[in-house]
Amino acid sequence: MSEGIRLQNRDIELLIFLGKYKVISLDNTRYIYETVTYQEKRMVALAKYNYIRRLKHRYITLGIKGKEYLLENGFEVRNHCRNENNIERLNVISDIASSLIQDNLNFIPSWNMKKEDEPTTHSRRYIGKLEYNNQEEFLVYAIYDGKDDKYIKSIYYDIRKENGYTNAMIFTKDIEKIILHEKGFYFGNRYTVLVPYNDYGKFLLRNNYEIRRSIYLRIDEMYKVELSDFKLVDLKLDDNNYVVIMPLINMETLAKLYYYYNENEGNKNIYIFGLKEYESIIRQYLPKCKYKGLTKEKIDELLLKYKEIEGDEDETL
Repeated sequence: MSEGIRLQNRDIELLIFLGKYKVISLDNTRYIYETVTYQEKRMVALAKYNYIRRLKHRYITLGIKGKEYLLENGFEVRNHCRNENNIERLNVISDIASSLIQDNLNFIPSWNMKKEDEPTTHSRRYIGKLEYNNQEEFLVYAIYDGKDDKYIKSIYYDIRKENGYTNAMIFTKDIEKIILHEKGFYFGNRYTVLVPYNDYGKFLLRNNYEIRRSIYLRIDEMYKVELSDFKLVDLKLDDNNYVVIMPLINMETLAKLYYYYNENEGNKNIYIFGLKEYESIIRQYLPKCKYKGLTKEKIDELLLKYKEIEGDEDETL
């Protein structure tokens, strides 16, 4: 208890986040509090007692009491560069990091990834590393407003030269530009995942396993599929028909399918189940594929049915 307010566990989590990332948008505090509107009331109370401070554009940062609490209890209060370009990058990192607060996701910001044999990582393009379900690691990149084709190309070279990681994840508002990029965003990794940089893209990532599983259950209900030993796909309908489930685009899979279609007669029918909004661009990239576009409403319907049937299970990307 301090001056009329008792800090709750979620309040402390918020302060710890601000100690590391400096800012968070009011909208993104929902990821910490896991509520729809309650967090707004807590922000009012925390601001009243100087634990947080409101900034413009619906951002908040630590207040005097918040900093004191963290320092007194041995938590980090990180000082960040005030350069305008760095502030923009910091806002993006905070935005993505807050959306990845979930038991099976662990985001590590770029400034905690410094390597012993490198003087600094600030010139690198990745914004952090995502550990998914303690099984897969991804270097995380973001292409946000104001970033041009030159920046996209620099991300390509950054992924190409990076050693020690096998996967990449790119948040972008222009999926088409990455898929059709002249360089080809595929690197022989297992995953180079494209995440739409919007609320629905974050939803797809946070619920990736459940969405993939729900699509699989519906396909199996209709056709009785089996896992495929044909490595380019996920499921086998029969000897001539196969299925790829891809709510989030994996460029490595698209590239392998591209070369398969170009190097073979293509006597196998390969059906890709993904978002409806990607249909035209995937058909342009893979004109021989059989794309099955799912609307957001359909995905919500399948996801609801899945949760009713199975509930939570062990997860895998």
